[in-house]
Order: sequence, then C-alpha cells, then structure tokens
Amino acid sequence: MITLHKINSLAEHQVLECVGQESGDTFRIIVKHTSPSHYEALGKVTLSNADTHYQSSGPMTPDLLLQWLNTLFERWPGAKTIPWAVHDLDEKTQQFVREVRKATEAG
Repeated sequence: MITLHKINSLAEHQVLECVGQESGDTFRIIVKHTSPSHYEALGKVTLSNADTHYQSSGPMTPDLLLQWLNTLFERWPGAKTIPWAVHDLDEKTQQFVREVRKATEAG
C-alpha cells in the first residue's frame, strides 16, 4: 500500500512502482519526483478486453497525489494492498515514463 510517508521519503533519483493484476486487468504505476516538493504518477493499464489506457497525474503535492492514486485504484480494491517497491530511476523505467508521456500527450 502506498502512503504519504513513502511518497515523502522518495529520493529524487528513485521511483515507487506498483505492478499488479486484478479481475483480468493488469497495471503498472510509478511515482516520481517532478521537483523537490512535487511528484507525478504515471501508469499503463491493460484491461481484460485488451484495451490499453495510459494515466498521468501531472505534478502534484504528495497529499493530492495520494488522493489521485486512491481514486484510480477504486476500480481495483485489492490493488490497494499490493506492495510498492522503491528503486532507482533506471533506463528501463525512463523508457516507461517516455512511453506513458507520449501516449498521454497524444490522447
């Protein structure tokens, strides 16, 4: 489960990541810094019917971002218990960020 403490503890070179599946839908969500005091959530959701949706919160304060994520996860109640991993913002994760940004800007 993601918490305000986890978001606020995130170093600028790190991301929080959640990967999960529920009711045939799969999702990958990351949280990263956009500035020292703001964060952004980026995600890719593939529904059971194979439709793919990209999500971007835009820059937000930690408390607003937590509300945004809770709203996103209302569709998957079980997802709120999936652990969030902290890791460095590596090249593979940066590729994911570019993929989501490109898709959300085009949409």
